[in-house]
Amino acid sequence: MNSPKQNNRMVYEKDYECSQKKLDKLTQTSNRVSFLRLITVAVAGMAFFLWCQRKTPAFLAFAFSFAFVFLMLIRYHGILEDEQIYLEDFQSVLKDYMARFDDGWKGFPMNGARYINDDMLESRDLDLFGKGSLYQYICTASTIWGQDQLAFWLRLPGRGFEKGSVPRIVQEIISRQQAVAELTQNPEFCMEFETYARELRSIEYEKSRKIMDRFFQALETKNAFPAVCRILIRLFPLVTLTLLFSVLLGIHRHPTMPIAFLLVFAQLVSAGLGFYRNNKILSPIYQMNRAITPYRKLFQRLEQESFDSPYLNDLRQTLLKNGSASTALKELETITDSVCARHNIYAFLLYNGLFLHDYHCVEQYENWKEKYKYSLQTWLKAVGNVEALISLGVICHTRMVHCLPAITDSRHPLLTASDIRHPLLKESAAVGNTIDLTHGTCIITGSNMSGKTTFIRSIGINVVLAYAGGFCTASSLRISLMELYTSIRTEDNVNEGVSTFYAEMLQIKKMIEASKKQLPMISLIDEIYKGTNSRERIFAAKETIRNLSKPYAVTLITTHDFELCDLDKDLDIHAKNYHFVENYKENRILFDYKLKEGRCTTTNARYLLRMAGILK
Repeated sequence: MNSPKQNNRMVYEKDYECSQKKLDKLTQTSNRVSFLRLITVAVAGMAFFLWCQRKTPAFLAFAFSFAFVFLMLIRYHGILEDEQIYLEDFQSVLKDYMARFDDGWKGFPMNGARYINDDMLESRDLDLFGKGSLYQYICTASTIWGQDQLAFWLRLPGRGFEKGSVPRIVQEIISRQQAVAELTQNPEFCMEFETYARELRSIEYEKSRKIMDRFFQALETKNAFPAVCRILIRLFPLVTLTLLFSVLLGIHRHPTMPIAFLLVFAQLVSAGLGFYRNNKILSPIYQMNRAITPYRKLFQRLEQESFDSPYLNDLRQTLLKNGSASTALKELETITDSVCARHNIYAFLLYNGLFLHDYHCVEQYENWKEKYKYSLQTWLKAVGNVEALISLGVICHTRMVHCLPAITDSRHPLLTASDIRHPLLKESAAVGNTIDLTHGTCIITGSNMSGKTTFIRSIGINVVLAYAGGFCTASSLRISLMELYTSIRTEDNVNEGVSTFYAEMLQIKKMIEASKKQLPMISLIDEIYKGTNSRERIFAAKETIRNLSKPYAVTLITTHDFELCDLDKDLDIHAKNYHFVENYKENRILFDYKLKEGRCTTTNARYLLRMAGILK
């Protein structure tokens, strides 16, 4: 019998095979339509040539009929191309999900490295951002709004809360959980949403951010368009076209033709004189041309869906407030197509010579800005929130062991986990552990490579996922709101004269300072004070544990110093010992990575040195 994880993978593989068959058929149909287009345009051209030679009305009708068929085939071919692009993007989404079952996800281009901040060392300790990070694993967002929102929710949301704000924050997390849970039950919507957004990945984040910033800056700029200009840009083209039709119909041909061509020339001169100003106004929307259609599809898809969770309903209603967001983007899409057309020299001369096209584009754009400039950013953020929520549900689709944690508004620290695992390890290699923590200190001992560091990282990264509102890699998890602090991957800094010991001391100082606020907190410390000698390390570690032993604090410390295990006898320190052990079989060292109560009684340093050939 296949496991749920295997079944999910099989579903993705089957969907990929089906989409490939559809894509192959579309490609064949598209090639046939292309061939038919060539035939119809050739027949239309021949019929028109025969009409010019013989002036037979039947040939002219024949030419127009085939010209009409040619235009219909162009339209149909465009529809086929759109379907091909959709299927290719759909396959790209499926490939990413399948890659998450192995280590293929580590090659995803979006790893969130831009969100790494030296002031938030916890994100580095827990691999939240960067290569091989949690962000890289779960992020499905293609818009800059979705990527930013996911990063915001993952940046330790438990940090910085104050007394009295706990119920509000807990309710916010629960509302996101409800939304994430509903989205995971609607994979069809999620896959479509991800597919529509996929095209936006062709634009780099930094470039997309600059384009968006410039566009919003332009929305705030009002360009005067007097009423007299509105009248003239309609009057001149109307007179020009009337005169040109008069010439074609042979009415007053000789006096009319010079006037018509003079008006065409005057309109071209007007377009040339206003080119710099018009180009400056229209440039931001021209740069947006690749992004507007995908956003319009995202708006439309979100508007069409119905939801049960209040959070998702609020996001949907945001798009329907003061009209329809997709309708507004459709208008902008039409304007953008017109703006793009002016960048073809022949179209520029024709459209401006006959219609004063540039001025009409500016007028339409200014009207659009007045109607929607205060709504667009809100719409985009709503779409970004949906993308971030879909990302928080990724673990549900790719991990057999997962759960939505129970968030409590307890004033006391609480963390109860069953079968908790590290989400970035292959599930076949990840070992789950069970732990029940209230206030106090957990002193974790064990041999080298036995799993101590991975365990506390598993705790930390699942705490982050829980506070973000997403699924965790545990069979069950109950947790209260706590500020999270870590000291795991401390490094020296030669340029600033900071040693490893001093860097770790600064991190631990933050924990002690935070404890003075008397707010629930959880601290994760790996190999405490490893950068100094054993005598001072043990003394400093005991004093640190004493300072962090508060009724509102949970502290997990890994160490090789067995002397710290004696703190469980200190009545002033609520400490408990845990350990990991190893086994030896046929000159091999084996680890079960299972957390056990009590202190460790074994070491493996000598054995490892012998394996490496350092000791005889």
